[in-house]
Amino acid sequence: MLESLRSSLALLLDAGATRIELAATEFEEERLRLIGLLFSTLATLMLLGITVMLLATFVIVLLWDSHRLLAIGAITVTSALATLVSAKRWHERLVNRPAFMAATVAELQRDADLLRPQSANE
Repeated sequence: MLESLRSSLALLLDAGATRIELAATEFEEERLRLIGLLFSTLATLMLLGITVMLLATFVIVLLWDSHRLLAIGAITVTSALATLVSAKRWHERLVNRPAFMAATVAELQRDADLLRPQSANE
């Protein structure tokens, strides 16, 4: 009986260690996702800043001579498009993120289901 108890305890400890490893992995994945989101946000803000500066330059030059407008306008449009693409990617990553620790919760739920006593009808 003591051996059976030890065996059950070892099994529970092993299952617990596995769940802790899974939780640690999910924490690491979330950390990496947040770092990626931070860099994406910084890129979006940088591109927005460039767009605003170039747009201001465009308006100033618009009041001067000719043909410089086409080059500055093209650069401004390119920067604006890059900002929109970056902002869209940022938004998608923010909205479509996986549920935090979903795999750990699912495994713990499965463990709990296995440990619950089965009804006599089943």
